[in-house]
Amino acid sequence: MSSQLHAHPSSIPSQILYTLLTPITVPSQRARFTNWGQTFHCTPLAIFEPENEFQCELILELARREGKVVRAVGVGHSPSDLACTNGFMLRTTKMNRVLEVNAEKRYVVAQGGITLHELHIELAKSNLAMMNVGSISDQTLAGIITTATHGSGIGYGVMSTHVMSLTLLLADGSRASCSLNERSELFIATLCGLGATGIILSVQMEVEPAYRLKEYQESLPFDEVVSNFDRLVYSAEHVRFWWFPTADIIRCSYADRTTEPKKPAGSWLWHSFLGYHVVQLLLFLGRFFLFLNPWIANFACWLISNKSIGVDDGHHIFNVDCRYPQHTTEWAIPYENAEACLRDLRFWLAAEHEDPHGLRPHFPIEIRFSAPDEIFLSPSNGHRTCWLGIVQYKPYGFNVPYRKLFDGYERIVSRHGGRPHWAKAHRLSPNTLRQLYPAFDDFTRVLENVDPFGMFRNEYVQRHIMGRPIDVRIFKKRQL
Repeated sequence: MSSQLHAHPSSIPSQILYTLLTPITVPSQRARFTNWGQTFHCTPLAIFEPENEFQCELILELARREGKVVRAVGVGHSPSDLACTNGFMLRTTKMNRVLEVNAEKRYVVAQGGITLHELHIELAKSNLAMMNVGSISDQTLAGIITTATHGSGIGYGVMSTHVMSLTLLLADGSRASCSLNERSELFIATLCGLGATGIILSVQMEVEPAYRLKEYQESLPFDEVVSNFDRLVYSAEHVRFWWFPTADIIRCSYADRTTEPKKPAGSWLWHSFLGYHVVQLLLFLGRFFLFLNPWIANFACWLISNKSIGVDDGHHIFNVDCRYPQHTTEWAIPYENAEACLRDLRFWLAAEHEDPHGLRPHFPIEIRFSAPDEIFLSPSNGHRTCWLGIVQYKPYGFNVPYRKLFDGYERIVSRHGGRPHWAKAHRLSPNTLRQLYPAFDDFTRVLENVDPFGMFRNEYVQRHIMGRPIDVRIFKKRQL
């Protein structure tokens, strides 16, 4: 047996291969997957939890022999079926080590399965930090890369733009190192590759000296924000908004790097009993009495209405509390179209509010920004971007209506050149995506080169990239 541990996987007899995989195979009674938002579910043929690269090779060898799809997944935070599969699932969360930290050259090399929470802790030991972070740090490093996840700051690209090089395990079992100077097309494709180019084993990422952010928050009328959009968006390094349509108020956040001592600011009302437990109870009641939802949204807007100033470590300022399971969608529109799009959304939501039978959504629309990039499938490819995200919370995990709201929202953002966030559920076909992404065919060409037999093409990739007629709701338990 010991001699087999050093053999090439292709030379290992099947029975020994099964034996080697047994310790990392999740028992069948627990081999189920539900994403964080509890919106998509699947039961893969098998779930593996490798602890090293050799075990990943063994999984791919088994998949090749049995003709199965392999889907790499981290913590499953994507609110779509991006991670779901009826084939093999490879959980990467035990491959979560930092391999190298270079404070002088300002980079870190880490395994793809490390979560951002873990990475923040490891970087802090060397007085370093990520350059930009999104609203949460629950995702794995590989997860944010393969979906071009973003933070906010009109001068900052999506987080994939901070990647310097990658090491991949390809479908044929070989390793590939890639960067802008080495196998550049594979590198650019993987930076928003939807997990379809290969398994990300390690990531070299640019970082910077650890920093604090000073964040100023204020609530302003919708018209004041939109009329001064450019000035506000460019007024700080990191700017983001939360728009409460029923109150016609936008909560504005401006954050810049500072050397001031820490002085965290939080709304006591928002983060206490009222802000969490009372609001969740009200949202639960709003499932049965829809007329309550605008009032609940206004109440939440009031809870955070005071001006505030806080100073804290960067990732603490960037991250927000997602609070409850949720349905969510987010689209990226060209920055130049943002003002017109916001006004169209406002007109539509106001009309719904005036209609006695209209929609009664709750909670704000999140508005963030990113710089242009040249990544094949990045929603920020080719232009500055305004990201518009909406949620419908699921109080206590119970479902809520959301489809009509999301459909109306998507019709408007589509008119303004919107591109869906790849981690979110959407219904766009390759023909539509090809019109939105000039480099779409460059991406598919890379896929055909590195994975001609489609080992890494789960149902999501087959549907949206390859055009197979797979129902977008295949992994949903029920419809609302």
